[in-house]
Amino acid sequence: MKFLKYIGYAFLSLLALLVTALFLIPQPDKPAPTGVHTVGVTEFEVTEGNKWVVVTAWYPAQPSVSRHFLPYMAAYIAEAISEKQKIPASWLKDERPSFASIDAKVISGRHPVLLFNHGFSSHAYQNLTQMEELASHGYIVLSLSHPGHSVVTKRQNGDLVFQSIPLEPEYAPQRIAAMDRAAVSMRSSSTINDWIDATSPLEEGLFRNIPAYVDEWSENNRRVIRALTRVNLGAISTPLKGHLDTESVGVFGHSFGGSVAADLAFSEPNIKAAMSLDSYVYTHSLQDTMKVPLCVAYGDVAEPPSDESMAWINQTLFETKAVSGSCEVLFVGAAHLNFSDLNHLPVGEFLGLTGSIDADVMHQSSNQLLLSYFGHHLKGTPQVNDIEGVKMVVY
Repeated sequence: MKFLKYIGYAFLSLLALLVTALFLIPQPDKPAPTGVHTVGVTEFEVTEGNKWVVVTAWYPAQPSVSRHFLPYMAAYIAEAISEKQKIPASWLKDERPSFASIDAKVISGRHPVLLFNHGFSSHAYQNLTQMEELASHGYIVLSLSHPGHSVVTKRQNGDLVFQSIPLEPEYAPQRIAAMDRAAVSMRSSSTINDWIDATSPLEEGLFRNIPAYVDEWSENNRRVIRALTRVNLGAISTPLKGHLDTESVGVFGHSFGGSVAADLAFSEPNIKAAMSLDSYVYTHSLQDTMKVPLCVAYGDVAEPPSDESMAWINQTLFETKAVSGSCEVLFVGAAHLNFSDLNHLPVGEFLGLTGSIDADVMHQSSNQLLLSYFGHHLKGTPQVNDIEGVKMVVY
């Protein structure tokens, strides 16, 4: 989870270069989903008292002649990022139609459910092409927007709720240095106590708010999990009525969202498996053992101004606490943002935001990992341990 690095001054400079390049170079075509199903998408809101979560759901859909498709980057998201980063929204907006048909009918049957959590200060569309891929293979994927933490959340009544969490970018250099020191110490730890000592500074001082943020995001996931029955019954109006397999639920996330997925692996009995994409597992989340299998994926490329990747930083933890079916996976040549849709933009590598791994290989291999891992734990299919560009340890 390198979200703190990406809110620093260095990221703002790189982002300005990136969007300038995107303005000058036509955006490439996004990859089409490879599964047998067409893809539908809908949005709904889960409320509990005065708490609420907006969910974007991608799902396997019946073939349709609809001409209403979700855009890759809606104008309101582009404008919110523009306001935060002080760059023109027109450089970010991508209103080309994706492959997801809005409010299409779901294919018959009940389908396993995956909850997705984006990175800190990002948005629910962050991994849109991955959501489409999973849906085309028969999953219902629920991407959460976290009020006040996501860069923007659009409520069902049209109201926009913007990020309100203070980011303190002036402290970015100190945070980056602390994160690099922690990564080195975590990788070199030989006992679980050493690993805890190495990780603990990332929840103190400048990082003191991290435990509360993890708890808040995890509770949002629990709200959605508790609401699945209401969605199935139609009490929450969506095309998904009667189509959710509430006994087959998994959680995954990228960056800070990956830390939340790991937290749920230790604390949430109503899921069957979790996956964290290039992130930390915080000591705040630890219990005697995991409740369900957890897989962590790493890249081994550090992006400036950081000197350290997160490769293998959780290995000592897994050797001590992993339950059967857990795994660690290294994507050779991948950087942190290769685990997002930025992977599809060629200028990302040029600007140091993505690694040297081939973008098509990254897309295909990360999707293969997700389909294999969750297929094994939610559908009972064999787990694939031989994936291109990947080194894997299965526990």
